[in-house]
Amino acid sequence: MRVSVFAPFFGEVHEAVGARYFEELFAPYGVMEAAPQPGYQITYMFALEQLPQEAAARDQLIEKISTIKRDVVGAALWVSLKALLSGIKPPRPYYVIPFRPKETMYIVPSDDLVIVVYAISFENHVEQAIAKVFLQEVAISRRQSRDLMLAPSVTYSLEPPHELKSISPPIKPNVDPKFCGYVSLAISKRNVESGRLEKVVTLTEGYRTYLMYHVQATKSQLHTRIRRRANSWLQVVHRAMPEKLNVEKKTIKGRTFNRN
Repeated sequence: MRVSVFAPFFGEVHEAVGARYFEELFAPYGVMEAAPQPGYQITYMFALEQLPQEAAARDQLIEKISTIKRDVVGAALWVSLKALLSGIKPPRPYYVIPFRPKETMYIVPSDDLVIVVYAISFENHVEQAIAKVFLQEVAISRRQSRDLMLAPSVTYSLEPPHELKSISPPIKPNVDPKFCGYVSLAISKRNVESGRLEKVVTLTEGYRTYLMYHVQATKSQLHTRIRRRANSWLQVVHRAMPEKLNVEKKTIKGRTFNRN
């Protein structure tokens, strides 16, 4: 069985974390092929006769295969957060992952924090406006809510955050009209302790998808409310229309007359 992943930016990820990470990702049951299948950047081959016999181990392998896209895209997250959890020096001072056209994920690990910065862009101007409001509300809610005091801190700005000053070449302000801003997530060691590492990687890697989901849901809700309001106005207009003149009427006794 072969499982392939389409990731146009795989070259940058592979160069950032090294080949060993991908070679050991599914060992010993999955082997990374030297030449991926046409149209894909990475392919793993699984020998079905060598799969684990225990049901629990087999289910665990199936679950891991189902998250292959997360583990490929979030390879630098895994490396950085594992170093943070183990208390060792990060392998690199920063990682730059261009995960979408005109959008980049920056990972800046340190001894006590891992800063993840997303540069967000949207093509549609309505989606840009919704995304900016949503990101501002997320940052404000994180600062004001007591229930989120232990969650990673979130900041949003249109200017490059100071964590990106160590990146070479330096990040300049983005003047693209489709650019929405930078959102920064500061992940500390307590966030990944007690078996929460995989959940943190999943949520952090999927943050852009999470944002897109809420933007599209908001657009759908706005369109529904607009249609409902338009239908309400049409009903008011129809009720306000005067009765037509020269219409034949009937009395209670059945006589007809024309109303002028």
